[in-house]
Amino acid sequence: MTLALPISRSARLARTLRRLALVPLCLSLAACGGLGVGSDEIPSPRNNRAKASERFTQMVQSGRPLMQVTVQRKELAGFAVREVQRDGVDTYQSADGIALKLRDGFLVGTAGFGGDMLGSNVSDSMALILRRRGGTAERFHTFLNGENQAVTRTYLCVVSQRDPRKIDVATRAGTYRSVATALMKEDCKSLDQSFSNLYWISSATGRVVQSRQWAGDFTGPLVMQQVIE
Repeated sequence: MTLALPISRSARLARTLRRLALVPLCLSLAACGGLGVGSDEIPSPRNNRAKASERFTQMVQSGRPLMQVTVQRKELAGFAVREVQRDGVDTYQSADGIALKLRDGFLVGTAGFGGDMLGSNVSDSMALILRRRGGTAERFHTFLNGENQAVTRTYLCVVSQRDPRKIDVATRAGTYRSVATALMKEDCKSLDQSFSNLYWISSATGRVVQSRQWAGDFTGPLVMQQVIE
C-alpha cells in the first residue's frame, strides 16, 4: 500500500517552500474563500485570520519545524508550523488557526476542526511502533461531542509491520529527498468505532516522518509529513 500525498509533489509546494513566503492552503472550511468567510453561517473575522497568518509566516521564516497536512475527507491541505513544545508534546499551528498536538509524531489532540480530540493516551502504541514491533495495544481518546461534553473511549489495537518503503519527503529548499522507512500499520476498534493508522518510520533516525492518523469521526484521517532540512 502506498499513500499518495496530494500536496507533496505539486509545483506550487516546491515554489512556496523555496521562497518561504508561504500562502497556505485551507485546513478549515471557514478559512477558504467562498466557504462562509464573512457570512452569518461561519463567523470568521478577516482581521483575526490576517493576524494568525502573519504570525504563522513569522514562525516559518524563523526556521521552526514545519509539516504538510492533508484532511483527506474534506480534500483540504496546507501547512502547520511548530508553535510550542511543552512536556514532550509539540503543538503545530496552521495559518487559519487549526492546532495539532503530537507526541513523538503521534497525534494526541486537535483544536479548530469541530468534534475535536481533547487528549489521548497512546503510550502502548508508541512503544510498539517506534520499536517497529507487532503486537496489541490499548489507546484512549477523549473527544468533544455534539453537546459540548468530553467523552472518553478505549480502543484495542493490533500493530503490524509492512514492507520497507522509500518515500519522497519535501525539504525547506523546495526539493525532495528519498527517505528509507519502515511502514507500520495500526488497526483499532472500540465498541462502535474502528480506524487504521499508518506510520512511516525513518530508518536513519527512528522518527515518524510521515503518517496517516485518525482524528475522530468528524474530521477523519489526517495525513502529516514533516518538511526536512
